[in-house]
Amino acid sequence: MPYQEDFGVEQFMNEYETNIAYNLAETCCFSLSLGEIGDLCGRNFEFDNKKRLSYGAIKGSDELRSLIASTYGPDFTKEDVLVTNGAIAANFLLYYALAGPGDHVISVAPTYSQLHSVPSMFGSEVELIQLQEDKDYNINGKNLKSMIKSNTKIIILNNPNNPLGKLMNTDTLRKICSLCAENKIYLHCDEVYRPMFHSLPADVSEPPSICELYDNGISTGSMSKAYSAAGIRVGWIITKNKDLIRTALSRRDYNTISVSMVDDMIAQYILRNREHVIRRNYQLCQENLKTLREFLDRNSEKFEFVTYPQSGCVCLVRPIGIKDSEKFARHLAEEWKVLAVPGDLFGVPNSLRIGYGNSKQDLLNGLPVLEKAYDQWKSLQ
Repeated sequence: MPYQEDFGVEQFMNEYETNIAYNLAETCCFSLSLGEIGDLCGRNFEFDNKKRLSYGAIKGSDELRSLIASTYGPDFTKEDVLVTNGAIAANFLLYYALAGPGDHVISVAPTYSQLHSVPSMFGSEVELIQLQEDKDYNINGKNLKSMIKSNTKIIILNNPNNPLGKLMNTDTLRKICSLCAENKIYLHCDEVYRPMFHSLPADVSEPPSICELYDNGISTGSMSKAYSAAGIRVGWIITKNKDLIRTALSRRDYNTISVSMVDDMIAQYILRNREHVIRRNYQLCQENLKTLREFLDRNSEKFEFVTYPQSGCVCLVRPIGIKDSEKFARHLAEEWKVLAVPGDLFGVPNSLRIGYGNSKQDLLNGLPVLEKAYDQWKSLQ
Protein backbone atom coordinates (compact mmCIF):
# COMPACT_ATOMS: atom_id res chain seq x y z
CA MET A 1 0.00 0.00 0.00
CA PRO A 2 1.47 3.41 -0.97
CA TYR A 3 2.45 5.61 1.96
CA GLN A 4 0.65 8.95 2.11
CA GLU A 5 1.68 11.44 4.77
CA ASP A 6 -1.03 13.28 6.70
CA PHE A 7 -2.22 16.51 5.07
CA GLY A 8 -1.31 18.74 8.00
CA VAL A 9 -2.83 22.00 6.73
CA GLU A 10 -6.20 20.48 5.88
CA GLN A 11 -6.34 18.48 9.10
CA PHE A 12 -5.56 21.58 11.18
CA MET A 13 -8.32 23.59 9.48
CA ASN A 14 -10.80 20.72 9.69
CA GLU A 15 -10.13 20.39 13.41
CA TYR A 16 -11.08 23.96 14.23
CA GLU A 17 -12.96 25.78 11.46
CA THR A 18 -16.48 24.79 12.59
CA ASN A 19 -15.96 26.05 16.14
CA ILE A 20 -14.40 29.48 15.79
CA ALA A 21 -15.79 33.01 15.78
CA TYR A 22 -13.39 34.66 13.32
CA ASN A 23 -11.75 32.94 10.39
CA LEU A 24 -8.38 34.46 9.51
CA ALA A 25 -7.35 31.25 7.74
CA GLU A 26 -9.81 31.23 4.82
CA THR A 27 -7.93 30.78 1.53
CA CYS A 28 -10.71 31.84 -0.87
CA CYS A 29 -12.15 35.20 -1.74
CA PHE A 30 -15.29 35.58 0.36
CA SER A 31 -17.84 33.14 -1.06
CA LEU A 32 -20.76 34.37 -3.11
CA SER A 33 -24.33 33.12 -3.38
CA LEU A 34 -26.01 32.77 -6.76
CA GLY A 35 -28.25 35.66 -5.78
CA GLU A 36 -25.25 37.89 -5.03
CA ILE A 37 -23.66 37.03 -8.37
CA GLY A 38 -26.95 37.91 -10.03
CA ASP A 39 -26.94 41.27 -8.24
CA LEU A 40 -23.36 41.92 -9.40
CA CYS A 41 -23.94 41.17 -13.07
CA GLY A 42 -27.66 41.84 -13.50
CA ARG A 43 -28.33 38.33 -14.85
CA ASN A 44 -29.78 35.57 -12.69
CA PHE A 45 -28.72 31.94 -12.89
CA GLU A 46 -31.36 29.87 -14.64
CA PHE A 47 -31.67 26.10 -14.49
CA ASP A 48 -33.80 23.94 -16.74
CA ASN A 49 -35.86 21.94 -14.25
CA LYS A 50 -36.70 19.41 -16.96
CA LYS A 51 -33.04 18.56 -17.53
CA ARG A 52 -32.24 14.98 -16.56
CA LEU A 53 -29.56 14.58 -13.90
CA SER A 54 -27.20 12.28 -15.78
CA TYR A 55 -23.43 12.02 -15.36
CA GLY A 56 -22.98 14.88 -17.77
CA ALA A 57 -19.96 15.35 -20.03
CA ILE A 58 -16.98 13.34 -18.83
CA LYS A 59 -14.40 15.95 -19.91
CA GLY A 60 -16.65 18.77 -18.79
CA SER A 61 -19.24 20.34 -21.05
CA ASP A 62 -18.09 21.92 -24.30
CA GLU A 63 -19.46 25.24 -23.06
CA LEU A 64 -17.52 25.19 -19.79
CA ARG A 65 -14.27 24.04 -21.36
CA SER A 66 -14.55 26.77 -23.99
CA LEU A 67 -15.15 29.40 -21.31
CA ILE A 68 -12.15 28.21 -19.30
CA ALA A 69 -9.97 28.21 -22.42
CA SER A 70 -11.04 31.79 -23.23
CA THR A 71 -9.61 33.02 -19.92
CA TYR A 72 -6.15 31.88 -21.13
CA GLY A 73 -6.26 33.70 -24.45
CA PRO A 74 -7.11 33.09 -28.10
CA ASP A 75 -4.57 30.28 -28.62
CA PHE A 76 -6.55 27.88 -26.42
CA THR A 77 -9.68 25.86 -27.16
CA LYS A 78 -11.88 23.42 -25.28
CA GLU A 79 -9.61 20.59 -26.49
CA ASP A 80 -6.85 21.94 -24.22
CA VAL A 81 -9.02 21.68 -21.08
CA LEU A 82 -10.08 18.85 -18.80
CA VAL A 83 -12.59 19.75 -16.07
CA THR A 84 -12.05 18.20 -12.62
CA ASN A 85 -13.55 18.16 -9.13
CA GLY A 86 -11.67 21.23 -7.91
CA ALA A 87 -7.98 22.03 -8.35
CA ILE A 88 -7.09 19.45 -5.71
CA ALA A 89 -8.45 16.75 -8.05
CA ALA A 90 -6.71 18.39 -11.01
CA ASN A 91 -3.35 18.22 -9.23
CA PHE A 92 -3.92 14.65 -8.09
CA LEU A 93 -5.01 13.52 -11.55
CA LEU A 94 -2.02 15.20 -13.16
CA TYR A 95 0.46 13.41 -10.90
CA TYR A 96 -1.50 10.17 -11.32
CA ALA A 97 -0.89 10.57 -15.05
CA LEU A 98 2.77 11.66 -14.90
CA ALA A 99 4.57 10.67 -11.69
CA GLY A 100 5.78 7.21 -10.75
CA PRO A 101 8.68 5.08 -9.50
CA GLY A 102 11.96 6.03 -11.13
CA ASP A 103 10.90 9.62 -11.77
CA HIS A 104 12.58 12.62 -10.19
CA VAL A 105 10.34 15.57 -9.32
CA ILE A 106 11.37 19.05 -8.20
CA SER A 107 8.82 21.11 -6.27
CA VAL A 108 9.01 24.67 -5.04
CA ALA A 109 8.69 25.15 -1.27
CA PRO A 110 6.96 26.50 0.70
CA THR A 111 3.79 25.54 -1.11
CA TYR A 112 0.52 23.69 -0.74
CA SER A 113 1.83 20.34 0.46
CA GLN A 114 -0.26 18.29 -1.98
CA LEU A 115 2.11 19.44 -4.72
CA HIS A 116 5.06 17.49 -3.32
CA SER A 117 3.30 14.87 -1.22
CA VAL A 118 1.25 13.25 -4.00
CA PRO A 119 4.13 12.67 -6.46
CA SER A 120 6.02 11.08 -3.57
CA MET A 121 3.04 8.86 -2.80
CA PHE A 122 3.07 7.66 -6.42
CA GLY A 123 6.70 6.59 -5.92
CA SER A 124 8.64 9.51 -7.38
CA GLU A 125 11.77 10.91 -5.77
CA VAL A 126 10.74 14.44 -4.76
CA GLU A 127 13.28 17.18 -4.09
CA LEU A 128 12.34 20.63 -2.78
CA ILE A 129 13.77 23.91 -3.97
CA GLN A 130 13.33 26.35 -1.10
CA LEU A 131 12.31 29.96 -1.60
CA GLN A 132 14.58 31.86 0.77
CA GLU A 133 14.15 35.15 2.58
CA ASP A 134 17.61 36.41 1.62
CA LYS A 135 16.66 35.94 -2.06
CA ASP A 136 13.32 37.76 -1.57
CA TYR A 137 11.58 34.40 -1.96
CA ASN A 138 12.48 34.12 -5.65
CA ILE A 139 13.65 30.90 -7.32
CA ASN A 140 17.40 30.70 -7.74
CA GLY A 141 17.88 29.62 -11.36
CA LYS A 142 21.37 28.23 -10.80
CA ASN A 143 20.18 26.13 -7.88
CA LEU A 144 17.27 24.82 -9.93
CA LYS A 145 19.53 23.91 -12.85
CA SER A 146 21.92 22.07 -10.54
CA MET A 147 19.06 19.94 -9.18
CA ILE A 148 18.01 18.55 -12.58
CA LYS A 149 18.87 14.89 -13.18
CA SER A 150 18.61 12.64 -16.22
CA ASN A 151 15.34 11.26 -14.83
CA THR A 152 13.75 14.58 -13.81
CA LYS A 153 10.16 14.32 -15.04
CA ILE A 154 8.33 17.33 -13.62
CA ILE A 155 9.14 20.69 -12.09
CA ILE A 156 6.29 22.03 -9.93
CA LEU A 157 5.58 25.70 -9.26
CA ASN A 158 2.80 27.56 -7.46
CA ASN A 159 2.09 31.06 -8.77
CA PRO A 160 0.84 33.14 -6.99
CA ASN A 161 2.37 31.27 -4.09
CA ASN A 162 0.40 29.76 -1.23
CA PRO A 163 1.25 30.62 1.57
CA LEU A 164 3.48 33.59 0.71
CA GLY A 165 1.35 35.58 -1.72
CA LYS A 166 4.56 36.03 -3.71
CA LEU A 167 4.46 36.23 -7.52
CA MET A 168 7.07 34.86 -9.93
CA ASN A 169 7.55 37.39 -12.70
CA THR A 170 7.42 36.67 -16.43
CA ASP A 171 11.18 36.76 -16.90
CA THR A 172 11.71 34.12 -14.19
CA LEU A 173 8.97 31.93 -15.66
CA ARG A 174 10.45 32.16 -19.16
CA LYS A 175 13.86 31.08 -17.87
CA ILE A 176 12.36 28.09 -16.09
CA CYS A 177 10.43 27.17 -19.27
CA SER A 178 13.66 27.30 -21.29
CA LEU A 179 15.37 25.07 -18.75
CA CYS A 180 12.50 22.57 -18.95
CA ALA A 181 12.46 22.61 -22.76
CA GLU A 182 16.21 22.03 -22.88
CA ASN A 183 15.86 19.00 -20.61
CA LYS A 184 12.47 17.73 -21.91
CA ILE A 185 10.76 18.19 -18.54
CA TYR A 186 7.09 18.83 -17.85
CA LEU A 187 6.41 22.06 -15.99
CA HIS A 188 3.33 22.18 -13.77
CA CYS A 189 2.15 25.40 -12.15
CA ASP A 190 -0.71 25.44 -9.67
CA GLU A 191 -2.39 28.74 -10.56
CA VAL A 192 -5.52 28.59 -8.42
CA TYR A 193 -5.16 32.25 -7.38
CA ARG A 194 -4.97 33.47 -10.97
CA PRO A 195 -6.04 36.20 -11.89
CA MET A 196 -5.95 37.84 -8.43
CA PHE A 197 -2.99 40.10 -9.29
CA HIS A 198 -4.42 42.94 -7.23
CA SER A 199 -1.36 44.48 -5.55
CA LEU A 200 1.51 44.32 -8.02
CA PRO A 201 4.25 46.95 -7.86
CA ALA A 202 3.99 49.59 -10.59
CA ASP A 203 6.90 48.08 -12.53
CA VAL A 204 5.54 44.50 -12.47
CA SER A 205 3.00 43.27 -15.04
CA GLU A 206 0.64 40.33 -14.77
CA PRO A 207 2.51 37.18 -15.83
CA PRO A 208 1.15 34.84 -18.50
CA SER A 209 0.00 31.40 -17.46
CA ILE A 210 2.63 28.69 -17.65
CA CYS A 211 0.58 26.95 -20.34
CA GLU A 212 0.94 30.05 -22.53
CA LEU A 213 4.72 30.07 -22.18
CA TYR A 214 5.59 26.42 -22.80
CA ASP A 215 3.98 23.61 -24.81
CA ASN A 216 4.67 21.14 -21.99
CA GLY A 217 3.52 23.66 -19.42
CA ILE A 218 0.47 22.56 -17.45
CA SER A 219 -1.72 24.91 -15.44
CA THR A 220 -4.26 23.81 -12.88
CA GLY A 221 -6.97 26.20 -11.81
CA SER A 222 -10.22 26.40 -9.92
CA MET A 223 -13.49 28.22 -9.33
CA SER A 224 -12.72 28.24 -5.60
CA LYS A 225 -10.28 31.06 -4.90
CA ALA A 226 -10.56 33.97 -7.34
CA TYR A 227 -14.16 33.18 -8.30
CA SER A 228 -15.57 32.77 -4.76
CA ALA A 229 -17.25 29.44 -5.57
CA ALA A 230 -15.44 26.70 -3.65
CA GLY A 231 -18.77 25.01 -2.97
CA ILE A 232 -19.29 23.90 -6.57
CA ARG A 233 -16.02 21.89 -6.61
CA VAL A 234 -14.95 22.72 -10.16
CA GLY A 235 -11.33 22.89 -11.30
CA TRP A 236 -9.36 22.12 -14.44
CA ILE A 237 -6.17 21.09 -16.18
CA ILE A 238 -5.16 23.17 -19.20
CA THR A 239 -2.21 22.48 -21.48
CA LYS A 240 -1.25 22.46 -25.17
CA ASN A 241 -0.05 18.87 -24.73
CA LYS A 242 -3.01 16.86 -26.08
CA ASP A 243 -1.36 13.53 -25.22
CA LEU A 244 -1.25 14.55 -21.58
CA ILE A 245 -4.94 15.51 -21.63
CA ARG A 246 -5.75 12.09 -23.09
CA THR A 247 -3.62 10.29 -20.48
CA ALA A 248 -5.20 12.23 -17.61
CA LEU A 249 -8.66 11.50 -19.01
CA SER A 250 -7.92 7.77 -19.08
CA ARG A 251 -6.78 7.85 -15.43
CA ARG A 252 -9.88 9.79 -14.47
CA ASP A 253 -12.07 6.83 -15.39
CA TYR A 254 -10.79 5.15 -12.23
CA ASN A 255 -11.73 7.90 -9.79
CA THR A 256 -14.22 10.76 -10.22
CA ILE A 257 -15.49 10.13 -13.80
CA SER A 258 -17.08 13.59 -14.13
CA VAL A 259 -18.12 16.68 -12.24
CA SER A 260 -21.74 17.33 -11.31
CA MET A 261 -23.65 18.65 -14.29
CA VAL A 262 -25.27 21.24 -12.00
CA ASP A 263 -21.84 22.46 -10.86
CA ASP A 264 -20.75 22.58 -14.51
CA MET A 265 -23.67 24.90 -15.34
CA ILE A 266 -23.05 27.14 -12.34
CA ALA A 267 -19.38 27.45 -13.35
CA GLN A 268 -20.49 28.45 -16.85
CA TYR A 269 -22.73 31.14 -15.37
CA ILE A 270 -19.93 32.55 -13.23
CA LEU A 271 -17.36 32.55 -16.03
CA ARG A 272 -19.76 34.27 -18.43
CA ASN A 273 -19.97 37.03 -15.83
CA ARG A 274 -16.40 36.75 -14.61
CA GLU A 275 -15.50 40.43 -14.98
CA HIS A 276 -18.06 41.35 -12.30
CA VAL A 277 -16.83 38.69 -9.86
CA ILE A 278 -13.16 39.49 -10.44
CA ARG A 279 -13.79 43.23 -10.01
CA ARG A 280 -15.57 42.57 -6.70
CA ASN A 281 -12.75 40.34 -5.46
CA TYR A 282 -9.99 42.74 -6.53
CA GLN A 283 -11.61 45.44 -4.44
CA LEU A 284 -12.19 43.04 -1.54
CA CYS A 285 -8.55 41.91 -1.48
CA GLN A 286 -7.16 45.43 -1.84
CA GLU A 287 -9.31 46.80 0.97
CA ASN A 288 -8.68 43.85 3.28
CA LEU A 289 -4.95 43.87 2.62
CA LYS A 290 -4.94 47.56 3.52
CA THR A 291 -6.73 46.70 6.78
CA LEU A 292 -4.18 43.98 7.54
CA ARG A 293 -1.23 46.22 6.66
CA GLU A 294 -2.51 49.01 8.90
CA PHE A 295 -2.95 46.54 11.75
CA LEU A 296 0.63 45.32 11.35
CA ASP A 297 1.92 48.88 11.11
CA ARG A 298 0.19 49.75 14.41
CA ASN A 299 1.65 46.63 16.01
CA SER A 300 5.05 46.51 14.34
CA GLU A 301 6.74 45.36 17.55
CA LYS A 302 4.40 42.33 17.64
CA PHE A 303 3.75 41.29 14.03
CA GLU A 304 5.32 41.64 10.59
CA PHE A 305 4.84 40.27 7.08
CA VAL A 306 7.23 37.44 6.21
CA THR A 307 7.08 38.98 2.74
CA TYR A 308 4.55 41.50 1.50
CA PRO A 309 1.88 39.73 -0.60
CA GLN A 310 1.33 40.82 -4.18
CA SER A 311 -1.40 38.48 -5.40
CA GLY A 312 -3.89 35.87 -4.28
CA CYS A 313 -5.51 36.27 -0.88
CA VAL A 314 -3.15 34.61 1.63
CA CYS A 315 0.12 35.64 3.23
CA LEU A 316 2.45 34.73 6.07
CA VAL A 317 2.61 36.94 9.15
CA ARG A 318 5.34 36.53 11.77
CA PRO A 319 4.31 36.89 15.44
CA ILE A 320 7.54 38.38 16.73
CA GLY A 321 9.17 36.44 19.54
CA ILE A 322 6.82 33.45 19.41
CA LYS A 323 8.89 30.40 18.58
CA ASP A 324 6.22 27.68 18.56
CA SER A 325 3.64 29.11 16.20
CA GLU A 326 1.72 25.82 15.95
CA LYS A 327 1.18 25.74 19.70
CA PHE A 328 0.18 29.41 19.61
CA ALA A 329 -2.23 28.81 16.69
CA ARG A 330 -3.93 25.99 18.59
CA HIS A 331 -4.25 28.21 21.66
CA LEU A 332 -5.64 30.98 19.44
CA ALA A 333 -8.31 28.66 18.05
CA GLU A 334 -9.23 26.88 21.26
CA GLU A 335 -9.17 29.76 23.73
CA TRP A 336 -9.82 32.81 21.55
CA LYS A 337 -11.90 31.28 18.73
CA VAL A 338 -9.75 32.79 15.98
CA LEU A 339 -8.40 30.54 13.23
CA ALA A 340 -4.99 31.06 11.62
CA VAL A 341 -2.83 28.28 10.17
CA PRO A 342 0.66 27.80 11.63
CA GLY A 343 3.41 28.31 9.07
CA ASP A 344 5.15 25.25 10.53
CA LEU A 345 2.78 23.18 8.38
CA PHE A 346 4.39 24.76 5.30
CA GLY A 347 7.92 24.40 6.63
CA VAL A 348 8.04 28.07 7.68
CA PRO A 349 8.23 28.15 11.48
CA ASN A 350 7.46 31.23 13.55
CA SER A 351 4.68 32.35 11.23
CA LEU A 352 0.92 32.24 10.70
CA ARG A 353 -0.88 32.00 7.38
CA ILE A 354 -3.52 34.71 7.25
CA GLY A 355 -6.23 34.74 4.60
CA TYR A 356 -7.25 38.33 3.86
CA GLY A 357 -9.77 37.59 1.11
CA ASN A 358 -12.51 36.55 3.54
CA SER A 359 -15.21 38.89 4.84
CA LYS A 360 -14.04 42.29 6.03
CA GLN A 361 -15.76 41.71 9.37
CA ASP A 362 -13.65 38.63 10.06
CA LEU A 363 -10.53 40.79 9.74
CA LEU A 364 -11.89 43.81 11.62
CA ASN A 365 -13.10 41.65 14.52
CA GLY A 366 -10.48 38.90 14.43
CA LEU A 367 -7.27 40.96 14.26
CA PRO A 368 -7.83 42.74 17.63
CA VAL A 369 -8.46 39.34 19.22
CA LEU A 370 -5.22 38.08 17.67
CA GLU A 371 -3.42 41.01 19.32
CA LYS A 372 -4.95 40.23 22.72
CA ALA A 373 -4.00 36.57 22.40
CA TYR A 374 -0.45 37.57 21.52
CA ASP A 375 -0.19 39.90 24.53
CA GLN A 376 -1.45 37.19 26.87
CA TRP A 377 0.89 34.57 25.39
CA LYS A 378 3.93 36.83 25.76
CA SER A 379 3.01 37.76 29.31
CA LEU A 380 3.02 34.09 30.30
CA GLN A 381 6.40 33.32 28.74
